[in-house]
Amino acid sequence: MSQDSGLYRKSVLTKVQIDRAIRESIGKWNYYMRNNLDSLKLDAYQIMSIGFENKDDQAINVGKRSLGTYLSRTGEPMRGIKYLRSSLIHFQKTGDVVIETEILNEIGNAFFNSGKTKEAEIYYLKSLKVGKESPDPTSAFLAESNLAQVYIALGELDKAVGILHHYKTESLRLMKMESVSNAYSLLGTIEQKKVNLKLAGEYFRKSAQFGFRSKARTQIAHAYNNMAIVHFQNGDRKASLEYFKKALDIRLTIGNSRAVSESYFNLGSYFQELKNYNEAIAYYRIAEKYSKEQNLLKEEMDAVRALAEIYKLTGDTLNALKTMERLISIQEKYYADMSSMKAEDMELIESIEILESEYFSGDREAKLIAVINRQDNHQFVIYLSIIMMFAVLTLLVIYRKKVS
Repeated sequence: MSQDSGLYRKSVLTKVQIDRAIRESIGKWNYYMRNNLDSLKLDAYQIMSIGFENKDDQAINVGKRSLGTYLSRTGEPMRGIKYLRSSLIHFQKTGDVVIETEILNEIGNAFFNSGKTKEAEIYYLKSLKVGKESPDPTSAFLAESNLAQVYIALGELDKAVGILHHYKTESLRLMKMESVSNAYSLLGTIEQKKVNLKLAGEYFRKSAQFGFRSKARTQIAHAYNNMAIVHFQNGDRKASLEYFKKALDIRLTIGNSRAVSESYFNLGSYFQELKNYNEAIAYYRIAEKYSKEQNLLKEEMDAVRALAEIYKLTGDTLNALKTMERLISIQEKYYADMSSMKAEDMELIESIEILESEYFSGDREAKLIAVINRQDNHQFVIYLSIIMMFAVLTLLVIYRKKVS
């Protein structure tokens, strides 16, 4: 990404303009993080560019937080942690406890996504500790649901349950219904792991209920999907199918393409488990077609792979071979696109590093000039002192001559 791409145009802004840009970027961070990572990346670059050009550390570090979040959520967690830690130092110095809490939580997410659960636990605990000093009451329990997921991954289920019940209670107290729904969803997942399907189903129902109260349709669909799985495990195939279709209907209304593709795939899996291969093939084909239309290569691969498996199971060798050839073609495109995306990200990072290098180089030059000026001033004082001394000595000599 070159600097003449239009993303970065040098412009000196007023303090009011810079502060407005900072507020807007901070306001967008949470939404972009959850819904549009590409926009988060672009916003990070733009606010950092403003910061470097206008020598504004706040803007630079707001951008570093966004860039670190983007990288940690797109397969570059360790590179993301580098930017998140850099911004953390700034906000610790400025005393912005709300953003400090969020960054610590996000570093925990980056470690968790990279499979480093112990490191994730450390940062989630740090986030909770700092959050207690925050003026935002949600900061005090922001990281609890993530910490619970660490304990689920470590098999410490009782510890996770205790944390989630506290998270749920605090979320209820502050009327954060989507967070309550999420807590019940995780509690249901834990009971699934314990094979306590009745309680798991109850928790997922509550997750859906609070999802309705929050009007968070994504959460409702997720809860329905979980309920479908529980009913299937419990042997209630009819209820399972109903909930899978309910989840699909909501997801189609929302328009979340990945979630829609997942629902079609889940229905294919449902019929495959029942050995109703014709229905399974029909849904996998819908999942494949829909994913292709939405340019969801990974989801398309999953559907094609499932189709190949069914053809192999049913002894349909010709279709199995054709499907495998299609799978190989999609895989090649997927990895080529991934490589291209990584190249774009690296180009963006290089652009930022150039801006940062120029910024600090300019800072060093300014300091060097100041030192030189101080040295020049110091030398001037010395020269002036010497001249004055000669002047005084000359006057003394003249005075003595007059006296004599």
